[in-house]
Amino acid sequence: MTVPTPLVLLGILANGLAQSPSPVPVTLAVHVLVPCSSPGAGQPVRFPGVDAALCLDGAPFLTQKDVRSAELRQNSQGLPVVFLTLRESAAIRELEITRKNIGNRVGILVNGRVVAAPTVMAASRFVYIAANYTAKQAQELVDAFNKLAGNR
Repeated sequence: MTVPTPLVLLGILANGLAQSPSPVPVTLAVHVLVPCSSPGAGQPVRFPGVDAALCLDGAPFLTQKDVRSAELRQNSQGLPVVFLTLRESAAIRELEITRKNIGNRVGILVNGRVVAAPTVMAASRFVYIAANYTAKQAQELVDAFNKLAGNR
């Protein structure tokens, strides 16, 4: 019986690890932004273009668990945008909340950091994250969301 050398064992271990990389962590939290004087208002948001003092409204209405898939797209200026398709129940929730909040802002947090605070222009069933990402950063985020959703 041949006993594997430590070098062979290390190679087998490294090969096994390379075949099953650990998941890339990514979190998402989407909140309606409200005046900080509102009951239940949470963390204040500091973001360019947000004039009034606004705070996150309580619990997020969408999280990373609501993401069904992610795609890399481009906005009208050709800049990278992360496009999220939501699971059915989350898409319905998104539609209801955005319908009620046209003209208001939402705060989009990725990995605990506010990356965008867009004004709701229309009711929607999708999330676009336009956060001045480079194409590489946006693709890494797309990959992380898809991995988390079990798409890769």
